[in-house]
Amino acid sequence: MTGGAGLVLGYELPDAVLAGPPAEVVAAAERAEAAGVHALLLGDRPAARPGRAAPPAAIVAASVLAVRTRRIGLVMDAAPAYYEPYNLARMVASLDHVSAGRAGWRMVTGPDPEADANHRREGADPAAGREARAAEFVPLLKDLWDTWEDGAFVHEKDTGRFIDPDRVHVLDHAGPALRVRGPLNLVRPPQGHPVVLAPAADPALAREADVLLAGHPERAAASDRPVLGTVTPFVAETEERARELHARAGAPESDGDTAVVVGDAGSVAGRLAAWAVGGAGLDGFTVRFPLPGGIEAFTDLVLPELRAAGRLSGGYRAATLRGHLGLARPANRIVERLTAAGAGRS
Repeated sequence: MTGGAGLVLGYELPDAVLAGPPAEVVAAAERAEAAGVHALLLGDRPAARPGRAAPPAAIVAASVLAVRTRRIGLVMDAAPAYYEPYNLARMVASLDHVSAGRAGWRMVTGPDPEADANHRREGADPAAGREARAAEFVPLLKDLWDTWEDGAFVHEKDTGRFIDPDRVHVLDHAGPALRVRGPLNLVRPPQGHPVVLAPAADPALAREADVLLAGHPERAAASDRPVLGTVTPFVAETEERARELHARAGAPESDGDTAVVVGDAGSVAGRLAAWAVGGAGLDGFTVRFPLPGGIEAFTDLVLPELRAAGRLSGGYRAATLRGHLGLARPANRIVERLTAAGAGRS
């Protein structure tokens, strides 16, 4: 397993929690961290949701949780269609600094007409060229994170030199969809690159991602990077009670995006374990909670079953989100290109 001993688990907090009082968000995060969950996934959709409150901006929620937690990863949603690369690179890098290396970014790439309508301006339509923009966006963010080399801040009191200018790089990116000069206005993130999550089904985005999101676990394919399936559990002390909860939520069914699992703790844990060992290429799951109480039920009932079966470790083995996922800190891409160019001229 790429994530160390046992499954990688990420909790996708429900809107009812994220849009509720801040104390509820913090309590959910603290509960997940105490249980050893590897990451929290914080949704973000820049459009109104008729009939219900929308959660605050993911970067705000993640920043609050960064100072109220110590080990759990914090993954924010953001759609390249609605951000400029410099701004998003700065936000995610800032979160990585504030959290001491626990930040991640989940790319949101699907069509969203309501959100598109909030981001049109003269000469720009977010619905046009969405895929090409997203494919160019990801490597550009990584390059922006690398515009400051490790060790660029030298802090030489004797000479009065604060930075080494040779280790700070102007990017001057000019691509088909995006133009960015750089450098970024803060030092390289603690993780080098915050963790990037992308849909496994999109080859252009998957190529640049650190973690692949497979949707329904049965769609997963083995990879050299962590692959996570998505499950929506309805779990309770008894099968009957779990079926009642499922019915109360409208009896959602599995689809290509998520697997709905209904049952008591043993049956739900057994289903997850079966997917993980059944040759599906899965390293873990993102867990979506349709009901606020689902977090407590899954944590208190299912996680002990997974630990007893040897499928989940009892705590954190690293200080960063990359460490939780078994990912190495990446080399600086700009330095590698400059080194290769210098070698080619010699």
